[in-house]
Amino acid sequence: MNKFEKATSMINAAKTVAVFSHTSYDCDALGSMFGLGEFLKSQGKKVQLFLDDEISPNDAKLFDPNLLSAQPKPCDLCILVDTASLNLIGKHADFFASQKNTLRLDHHKGIFKSASVEIVQNASSAAEVILNLIEKIGKKPNKKAATYLFAGLASDSASFLTTNVTKDTYQNAFKLASFGADTQKVNQIIFKTKSLAAEKLRSKAFEQIKIYDNDIAITQITQKDFKTFGLKESEVKFTNDLIYLDGINIACLIKQTGRHFFRCSFRSMPSVDVAKIAQKLGGGGHAQAAGCILKGNLKQVREAILKAIRENR
Repeated sequence: MNKFEKATSMINAAKTVAVFSHTSYDCDALGSMFGLGEFLKSQGKKVQLFLDDEISPNDAKLFDPNLLSAQPKPCDLCILVDTASLNLIGKHADFFASQKNTLRLDHHKGIFKSASVEIVQNASSAAEVILNLIEKIGKKPNKKAATYLFAGLASDSASFLTTNVTKDTYQNAFKLASFGADTQKVNQIIFKTKSLAAEKLRSKAFEQIKIYDNDIAITQITQKDFKTFGLKESEVKFTNDLIYLDGINIACLIKQTGRHFFRCSFRSMPSVDVAKIAQKLGGGGHAQAAGCILKGNLKQVREAILKAIRENR
């Protein structure tokens, strides 16, 4: 029995399912979680969704925060989506680890095994892995599920601009549109709606970019910055833009999430595997988009990032 057959058997046997994704979410995390949840509900499952984070007002236009549950209870099956390691799901990590029947669906390689069955595919988004599983089960997502999954695909491929976009990405987008995905709504909310505060913070972050070794761009957003502009971490979505700077091969956005904690998001051109760099720092991801969480002060974090890049690029 291969992994897809095992996953199908687990899903078919489960009556109650809990779906989890990572903190400091992106729209692939939400699209995968909400999309899978909606599909499972359409199959008669009792489903709960868990996210240790607040959904931003703009994202809430697409992903209803009221569909999230507060406290997980023992269930037949727990599924982790778009998450390379358990520590990235925050306060729910211990619960997930305590459950017997667990499944991880992702497009990020993890350092350690996080679930009893893991399906990790080389795709531009976790949403495509979810779609693939649904099709392996012999089903199709309904319009609502397709819309969620298209949001994940479109977001993580940066509207088909990332280097890991392939013909399969376009084919999967076509499938989701054929299943009724509201592509116009997704594009309007994710790509065409920006707050003035977020744009001002973006400008400040770009003004603070420092270039190292001629092709490494690093900038940061502090807790003070978030407070000044009245924004949450989930409302900052310009990491991809850093790698579009001419001549830059590696980019990193450092976001302060606590007094001594920083979330670091890496992007790169195809010549550099930032997943390897992030793994050296205790994180993970895929070749051109990865991340980690570091402890210390801003100077220490910058030094650790530069050291890891220089030693592992």
